[in-house]
Parts: sequence; C-alpha cells; structure tokens
Amino acid sequence: MAYTSGDTILDDHYNIFVQGGASAVDHNTANVNTVWGSGTGDKGYGQSGTLATVSAGSTITATQWVNLLNRVSSLANHQGTTITSISNPTTGDTISAYTALSGNISSVFTNRLNCAASGSDITAGGTSSGTNTWRDLQTTTFTVSFASANAARYYFNAGGRIALSFSRSGGTVSSKNTGWTNLCTACGTLYFSGGSGTATIAGGSYTGTNKSGGSGSTTTLATTTGWYDLTTSYVEVFKQYDSTYLYTANYIKVEVARNATSTQYLVKVSFVDAADSTGWADGTFNDGGAQLDETIDGTLTATMTLKPPATTYLSSASWGTPTMSATAMGGDTYS
Repeated sequence: MAYTSGDTILDDHYNIFVQGGASAVDHNTANVNTVWGSGTGDKGYGQSGTLATVSAGSTITATQWVNLLNRVSSLANHQGTTITSISNPTTGDTISAYTALSGNISSVFTNRLNCAASGSDITAGGTSSGTNTWRDLQTTTFTVSFASANAARYYFNAGGRIALSFSRSGGTVSSKNTGWTNLCTACGTLYFSGGSGTATIAGGSYTGTNKSGGSGSTTTLATTTGWYDLTTSYVEVFKQYDSTYLYTANYIKVEVARNATSTQYLVKVSFVDAADSTGWADGTFNDGGAQLDETIDGTLTATMTLKPPATTYLSSASWGTPTMSATAMGGDTYS
C-alpha cells in the first residue's frame, strides 16, 4: 500500500524510509540509513546511530517519527539540500501521512554526495619542494592514506576533496624561469573528489578531477575521473602546456591511482621541460654555434591539501584523519 494521506500507515512504510526495504536493507531504494550509515560504494557517511526498524504489527511511536524526521533534516543540512519542513509530532498526537516525507528522503538520497561546507584543511606532509638546477624533468609523488577502505569511502561520500597546486619562485632571472612560474600559476588549483557523479561541495561543482582558477587551456582534464574510477594503474587526469612564446613544449602532468586495498590515493606530478633555447653557445644568434638547452632553478613546489567534510550535522568524522606524505622533488640535475 502506498504511503499517502488517508491510508493506514503501516510498519512497512516506516521501515522502507529507514532502510530501503520493508523487511531487509535495500541500498538501491531511497532511505536514510544507507546515506547516514555504512551504506555501500558511493553511499554512506559511516555515521553511528542508524535508525532501528519496527517489527510487524508494532505501533510507531512519536519518538520514532521524530528521530526519522530529525535524521532527514540532519542529512539535508549537511548536504545543503532544500526539503519541505515537517513539524515533529508529540506523544498523543494523531499521526497522518506526511505528504512531503517521501520526497524529502528521495532528495537527501539523490544529493548524498553534496556537502554544504568543508572542515579544517589538513596540510601536514603535503608539500614537496626542490631547489635543483634542472633541464628536462622534475617529479614528485604524493600518498594520501586512510585507515581503511571504508574510511576512504566515507571521506569522499560525505564531501571530502583533495587539492593540488604548483609554484616556482626565486633563482636566476631568465625567460625560462619566468615561463615556468607562469605555467605553475596558470594551472590554478586541481581538485580530486569521489567522482561517481556531480557533487556540489562548499558551493562548487565537482565531477572527479576539476580545475579552479588559473588560466589557459588544458590538454587533459579528466572531469569524470575521481576516486571511484581509479585502479592500481596510473591514469593521466591533467596536463597543461606553457603558453609562453618559445616554451610551448613545456608542460605539467598529473597522474593518479589507488592502491590494491583502496586505502591510498596516489598522485604523481611531472614537470617536463621539452623546449630548447633559441640562443647559441657563445651568446649570439645564427652563427652556427651549438644550441643551448636552458636550465631552470629557484624553488619548485607542489602543494597538496586535504579538505575534509564539515561535521556540523554529522555524529563524527567517521573517516578519521587521513595523512599525506610526499617524495622529494627530483629528476635530472645540471652540473
């Protein structure tokens, strides 16, 4: 029987709202426990205190209705989802069907990957810098580690992101150094999210790998590749070339993967200098001298920041505190 005004409200109705099925969990039907609790795949925030179902023939108490309505409100507030207000019942009230309830639960189920606000940034271990004088290549790798595969799921499901940016400063005053400084700035900030669908997080739209700010155009931007699309093999999700005259062969590339146990997000960054100088060995032009490949120096930096979800409307940070580590910036050096 449908849950509509005028009909008898059955325990089955309540149980479906709670767990998706009248007598068993159904993660594919809109319900609150699948989103609030452990869920499965891209469903579930890993929160404690999932709602209990009622047995056949039991009277659903005012307290149980209040708990259900409050849980829907908590989910909506966490996500920034707009729902229809429903007043909580009190003991002794005659309960009729809440006509907006089914729609409210469907909304928070559909918008489960949204997150209205982020928590405090995690920055420890997220910086890789090098002061090498180099010509062709510098690389670094980052590892983001979670306590378990479920912790990783909860992080991304509840609206967690990973941010990555680049910079170059100091060193010799040269056109090639300036080109690399400009390219790092043009790349803006990259964001990695769960990626199983479009999510609105802290006011921005995320679909997997996204670029914010910066300038220029990207050769690769894998907007549909996020955590749930990764395997143990690295895949290129970002590449942008320098737009500076003479240095358009230079680029920054980012590749990502996850480990075999789905507890680590792995990121590889490559700074590739493929542009030769137009100068000549003796400093003059067009005299038949040997062409130089200019060097790059100063401080080259890749910075990763973890942006976990806010927990204002949740019971806990079920994903724990993920950690970051980075290898030293390295590659070819000039001597």
